[in-house]
Amino acid sequence: MKRLLLASLTVIAVTGCSVLPNHDKNPYESPFWGKYLNTGSPLDQQITQTLDAVRENPDSAPLHNQLGTLLLQKGFPKDAEVEFERAVEADENFYAAWYNLGLVRAANGNDSGARRAFSRTVKEKPGHAHAHFQLGLMSEQGGDEDAAVAHYVKAYSINSALMDVRTNPRVIDSKLTHLAMIKMYPTTHARQTMKFQGTPNGYVDPNTPEAPSPQPDAKDIVTPTAPLTDPSRQPAVPQGTQPAPTAPRPVTPAPAPRPGS
Repeated sequence: MKRLLLASLTVIAVTGCSVLPNHDKNPYESPFWGKYLNTGSPLDQQITQTLDAVRENPDSAPLHNQLGTLLLQKGFPKDAEVEFERAVEADENFYAAWYNLGLVRAANGNDSGARRAFSRTVKEKPGHAHAHFQLGLMSEQGGDEDAAVAHYVKAYSINSALMDVRTNPRVIDSKLTHLAMIKMYPTTHARQTMKFQGTPNGYVDPNTPEAPSPQPDAKDIVTPTAPLTDPSRQPAVPQGTQPAPTAPRPVTPAPAPRPGS
């Protein structure tokens, strides 16, 4: 009986091992969505190139993040979510992938997962205005008005363009933007009314030493030549050289005496 039971367990174990998925298999060897990359479009070319890069470097967070973004454009949100998860597994501080993961989780209806991803985004990047806005929107939809306004204030203070529907279409989904603006007003108004002045024209800094007047180089100094009419500055005759003879002046004969004088 014991031998029969042992044999049965062995058969079940072997059968089970044959049916269980092989987790050691490379997921990029032949991905499900790979058969749809046959249109020759620029998007398909980008996906193919990124896929090849991921195969060579499977631990690159930026490559997984890029592949997830491209798959989302191709229409595979679930596969995109997997790539964003692989990106943050490769580098848990890669806040861009956390934010993208939050977006795709929210689109897939996973609100709690999206909130965790957005919260991790602002933890890694406190000044991430878009993540603060998304957290504000989720808090508002969940009925937490104070948390929503706090996130909106941070988002709009960092990037005021998020209040513009042309930049952020989802701003129309919020009913608390006016409260955030009222809360921002004292700080924003004080900052806008500060008119700082620069250095007045003509101001001379007493602590700045004056630059010394430039002195001419010796090679630039020219000694004036004395006029040749000055006998004291006549050029000396080199030794061993006789001066050129001077022509004798003509002698004018005295006039002959007149007779009777």
